[in-house]
Amino acid sequence: RELEPHLSPKVVGGWWFPEDASVDARRLTASLKAACVGAGVQFLTGPQYEVTSLDLEQGNCRGLWLKSGKYVQAQDILVANGSWMRTLLPVPLEPHKGQSLSLRMPPDQPPLLRRVLFAQDSYIVPKADGRIVIGATVEAGSFDGQVTPAGIMHILSHALELVPGLKDLPLE
Repeated sequence: RELEPHLSPKVVGGWWFPEDASVDARRLTASLKAACVGAGVQFLTGPQYEVTSLDLEQGNCRGLWLKSGKYVQAQDILVANGSWMRTLLPVPLEPHKGQSLSLRMPPDQPPLLRRVLFAQDSYIVPKADGRIVIGATVEAGSFDGQVTPAGIMHILSHALELVPGLKDLPLE
């Protein structure tokens, strides 16, 4: 309670990891992309660049074929398509859908939390910009990107058990 006074009285213990931190994934991704572009990396994104097969020779990827029929050759190739990689290579990957949401602390109020909280079925991450990111569901086998009422209910019910004061914050 001394470190996080807004925890529910039902919370009877926990671990504190003073070195734990979080980043803003959106800002990190934008920074990484800018650094890559600055180093000469070319990004080919979107449905027009859907890869249908890889040109492999002795374990090296020399190029790839796109759905349009176009062949792309480069010195180095990175195909970053997550679970869809199983359509290109015989790898045992299964998609997992994760739903999360953000709440917003009013700017005129002190933060409800100062540390990242992890529980059995959830996490709560206070961000420097006043957002509080709460997650997440883990739904095996799903490529569906939709946020669902059931997912939101799951996330919020677990988060409110940990920090009841979250109930009055606006969804972002």
